[in-house]
Amino acid sequence: MSRRDLIRMTGAEVDAFLVALQREMWVLMAELSTAPDNRHKLAAGQTSVTAVMVEGLEALIDDLAARADPPTEFVVPGQTPSAAFLDLARTIVRRAERHSLAVAVEGSLVVPYLNRLSDLLWTMARWQEGESLTARAHQD
Repeated sequence: MSRRDLIRMTGAEVDAFLVALQREMWVLMAELSTAPDNRHKLAAGQTSVTAVMVEGLEALIDDLAARADPPTEFVVPGQTPSAAFLDLARTIVRRAERHSLAVAVEGSLVVPYLNRLSDLLWTMARWQEGESLTARAHQD
């Protein structure tokens, strides 16, 4: 299943997508926890973040953004329960991004990955709010 199929996913498919993201986070953590003098032992995509991983997040952000109009006003996070969880996750990822700046070595893609992940979570939260608002409008 490609990340671009996220728009059409529900239930177990969303769970599978989130597990895939968690696996990428394990790769990221492996890279961050490796001492600079042991970086030669890292394997791309298994223990170090790759450009393909970053590009995959960017493609999903673009796909989601193309399906909904971006907010035109200030966004109050957490308009729905699912959006609130996504906004909380984004806050945590932004914190991890700031802390990673101090330990990521030159050439590492950890910080760009975390940056794109936080943007993906923001985009997903706005998408969830839009979906919920649309569903509520049809129920009324």
